[in-house]
Amino acid sequence: MTPPGEKTKNPVLPEWSIPVAFHFSVTIDKKTVSFSDVKGIDFSMDVEPLTSGGDSFTCYYLPKSKKYSDLVLSRGILKKNDDFFKWCFDALVGPAKKDCIKLKNVLVSLLDENNKPLKTWIFKHAYPIKWSLGEFNAMKSDVVVETVSIKYNSVSVKVG
Repeated sequence: MTPPGEKTKNPVLPEWSIPVAFHFSVTIDKKTVSFSDVKGIDFSMDVEPLTSGGDSFTCYYLPKSKKYSDLVLSRGILKKNDDFFKWCFDALVGPAKKDCIKLKNVLVSLLDENNKPLKTWIFKHAYPIKWSLGEFNAMKSDVVVETVSIKYNSVSVKVG
C-alpha cells in the first residue's frame, strides 16, 4: 500500500511490439513504389539423398542448390504509366532489343511504428518475368489490380 501523499510508481513494463504485415515499403532503384501486396519472400535449398553402401536404413541429405521463389508485387493500376510500369513493359511487351531487360535492385522493408525499417530484404539484379491484370467484372466494385512477378539473382537481409 502507498502511504498518503506519496505518488504511486508505475512498474516499468517491457515494450512489446509485434510488427504488422500492412506496414511495409518497396523501393526499386532508390524510388519508392506503392504496392498493396507483396508475396514470395521464400527461400529454400534443394537436397540430394545419399544412401550409404550396404546400409539400406540410413539416408544422408547433401545440400545441392538454393532456390528462391518469385517476388510477386500487386497494386491498383494507375491511370498514368510510371517508371515501374515502363520497366515491366520494356522487358515483357516492348520490341526485343539488346538492352530491353534492365536489372534493378528491389528492396522490401518491414517498417516499425516510426516508419523505420525493422528488416529489409534486398533482391539483387531483379527483372520482371510476368505482368497480369485482374479481372473486369461488372457485378463487382473492385479496384483493378496489376500483379508483377519478379526473378532475381540473389537476396540479402538487413536488420534495422
